[in-house]
Amino acid sequence: MASTGDHCRDRHGEIRLTGRHVLAVMLVFLAVVFAVNAAMIYAALSTYSGVVAAEPYRKGLHYNDRILAEERQRLRNWQEALTIEPDGWVTLAITGADGEHIGNLSVDLTIGRPSTNREDVKLGLVADAGRYRGQIAPLPPGAWIVALEARSAGADGEPIFRARKRLWVAP
Repeated sequence: MASTGDHCRDRHGEIRLTGRHVLAVMLVFLAVVFAVNAAMIYAALSTYSGVVAAEPYRKGLHYNDRILAEERQRLRNWQEALTIEPDGWVTLAITGADGEHIGNLSVDLTIGRPSTNREDVKLGLVADAGRYRGQIAPLPPGAWIVALEARSAGADGEPIFRARKRLWVAP
C-alpha cells in the first residue's frame, strides 16, 4: 500500500515538484506580501497624519506676507534668549538692537516633539520684570521643538516676532 506522500514521488522515489506545490508556494508568498503591506499601511496611517499645517492653501496665499513679516523682524534685530529649567519653568527674554528688554508683548509658546503633535504643549507667557515666564510639566528626555510668537499686547493679528528652536533634553 502506498503512503500519502507517494503521489509526490516519481518511480525512482525522488520528490518531484508538482503544480500544486508551485500554487501553494505562490499563495503563501502573496499572503505574506499582503500581510506585510497591510501592517505597514496601518502603522503609517495610525502614527502620523501627514498634515503639516491646517489650511495649507490659505497659508500659501499669504506666503508673500509671511516673507515681508520675516524681513521686518530681521530689520528690528531683536534677539531672544529662552531657557527651560528641569522643573518646567520657561523664561524668555526678548531684547532689541540696543540690548534693552522688549516689553508689552503677548507671547505664546508651543513645545512639542519634531515628529508628532501628540505631546504638544501650548503656553501663554506672562510678563515678569522685563522677561516672560510660564511653567509646564517637566519635559521627558529627547528632542523637542519650541516655537514662539509675540504680538503687541492686545493685538490679534500677525505676530511681530517669531522664533523656532530645537531643544535636546538629556536623559
